[in-house]
Amino acid sequence: MAAKCDDKDYQCSLSPESIKKAKKELGETPESRKVEVKELKKRIEKIPGLQPRLDFSYLLAFLRARKFEQERAFQLVKNYYTVKREKREFFDDLKPSRLPHIIEDNVIEVLKDRDDDGCRVMIFRPARWDPDRYGMMEIPKLIFVTLTKLSEEEETQVNGIHIINNLANVTWKQGKHVGPSLAKFFLAVLQDMIPLRLKRIDYVHEPTFFDIVFPIIKQFMKEKLVKRIHMNGDKLEGIHSTMSPDLLPSDLGGKLEPFSNKEFFEELLKSDPNFEYNNKFGFVSMALEDKKSESSKENAGMAGLGGTFKKLDI
Repeated sequence: MAAKCDDKDYQCSLSPESIKKAKKELGETPESRKVEVKELKKRIEKIPGLQPRLDFSYLLAFLRARKFEQERAFQLVKNYYTVKREKREFFDDLKPSRLPHIIEDNVIEVLKDRDDDGCRVMIFRPARWDPDRYGMMEIPKLIFVTLTKLSEEEETQVNGIHIINNLANVTWKQGKHVGPSLAKFFLAVLQDMIPLRLKRIDYVHEPTFFDIVFPIIKQFMKEKLVKRIHMNGDKLEGIHSTMSPDLLPSDLGGKLEPFSNKEFFEELLKSDPNFEYNNKFGFVSMALEDKKSESSKENAGMAGLGGTFKKLDI
């Protein structure tokens, strides 16, 4: 089932600027691509019970997300398949065509232009979610498919993602649904599963009760991510310092109409075949070590794979 992992089938689409950035920030060269993808493929093939996707460009995204550090990239791949296995009810047959109700509500917007650092910009507007229409867990599904789609872009793999959380008009009706279990799962997906570099998170127009909600979220954030968070309140200068107002929607002090980039979600809704293909891969057995079946014999059998195989508690 797995596609052939051959660099001859790979054509680099990076701009000259991104090629320089990839070399400087990620240590990526044409030679390191070949060597590291080959090594990652070899290690992944040894994971018990896993039927992985192994095509060159797919594995390259995981390496870029972890700056070509082999061990961290390997762990990211394991996390990806482990979370999908442990949360099958969430990921089962997950694809864009199952989420038109959220897309139409414009809970998420992806801007056409990138910020000054080359990051793709995703805007999250939770006030547009009506809890009486569908459950909170539908929103992480749309975030997952959106970020998965963006992770296919080589420019985004190198330059990263900038998330803007516009909390204007959010009330306790939405806020009360953010509990530890949801926060922990969402952060596991965001930090330890999707092969993307999360470079900046902005919060704007935070409601008064945000001081109650944010500590719930923050406890599951890695220190590096916490340092990349910017609280703006009602002041938008911080966001404007990263991106020209000419390229931002009017509710962020910009000159564009909100939700003007309809092309992205039109393309997303056409990409079901890619998600269906991706959904074919994963664990075909429960051979991965869990806490109950842990034994020294199993640990010995996994020697040389590197990393840990502990069950993710999400």
